[in-house]
Amino acid sequence: MSGALSPAGIRRLDRSGMLEVVLGLPGQVRQGFGLARPRLDVAPPESVVVLGMGGSAIGGDLLSSIMSEKGGPGVMVNRDFTLPAHVGRETLVFAVSYSGNTAETLSACAEAKKRGCTVVTISSGGILQRAHGGRNHIRLPAGYQPRAALALMLLPMLGVLGDLGVADPGREVGEAVRVLSRMRGMLGPGTDAPANSAKAVARGFLGAFPTVLSGPRLAPAARRWRTQLNENAKVLSRQEVLPEMAHNDLVAWAADPMASNCAVVLLRDRKEDPRLARRFELSRRLGLWRARSVFEVRSRGRSALARLLSCVFVGDLASLHLAVLRGVDPTPVEVIGRMKRELAGD
Repeated sequence: MSGALSPAGIRRLDRSGMLEVVLGLPGQVRQGFGLARPRLDVAPPESVVVLGMGGSAIGGDLLSSIMSEKGGPGVMVNRDFTLPAHVGRETLVFAVSYSGNTAETLSACAEAKKRGCTVVTISSGGILQRAHGGRNHIRLPAGYQPRAALALMLLPMLGVLGDLGVADPGREVGEAVRVLSRMRGMLGPGTDAPANSAKAVARGFLGAFPTVLSGPRLAPAARRWRTQLNENAKVLSRQEVLPEMAHNDLVAWAADPMASNCAVVLLRDRKEDPRLARRFELSRRLGLWRARSVFEVRSRGRSALARLLSCVFVGDLASLHLAVLRGVDPTPVEVIGRMKRELAGD
């Protein structure tokens, strides 16, 4: 194999080894699930709120989708300095910041403690651990980019809810590890497109405007695709959710000349409602045909955890391969660092 996406070509640009971290997702799922032990000092809540920003928040989105399918308390993700008025003593709050120094999360966490919420902090250290940690702190291993530690932040939350009896994640974690391990063999650097769907999508995205469409259950995975394209490949992208897009966005696909510069990925769920499937097919026929290319990525596994992470896995790798095709190192996010430096002390 030769070219930019050969193992040697990837290594030349991926100087920080992001590919190996991404391919380590199956092991990270298993490791993350073990981080919530031993049992924390937490009572079954009426509702759950996850505080976080960026790569530290996306696990909350996945958790919300998982719990919406399983039942139990609703999960809300709060990306703000403040909390909604309804958050109170019966709310379990997960304050998640990989660095432990995210200003918005620290502010909302302090407010949650003042309101008497049960707070579980999750970080690799930082102010979050020093100022707000304690018995209910879950310490993450250091050395990751926040976006590369997704499973390490998601699985402890799922483990806590399992300990409370509002989720039963044990078998689902095992299935997710098996599904992702099989996928790793198909998506590794030694396999080329079209057999490697992540490489095929990356080549389709090159020079186009990436758009990711999904149903509601896979919307957190679609969001993850968008943010990984932003940070790893350094490209603008967008996401939309069906059936909502059929009530507005579809008009632009049918009429706007810019549609011809878009490359589309449809995230399709194996447990998709037949009515949603019909809307996917009609959207493709009535508007998406004008896109430069359209790819389908189908979820794998039976549990919500496996289905979501299987879609995330393809997207993470596609974003990395697109970075390589564009000649950029996927790891650095210099403008975010500059933003944080300029806001220091704000």
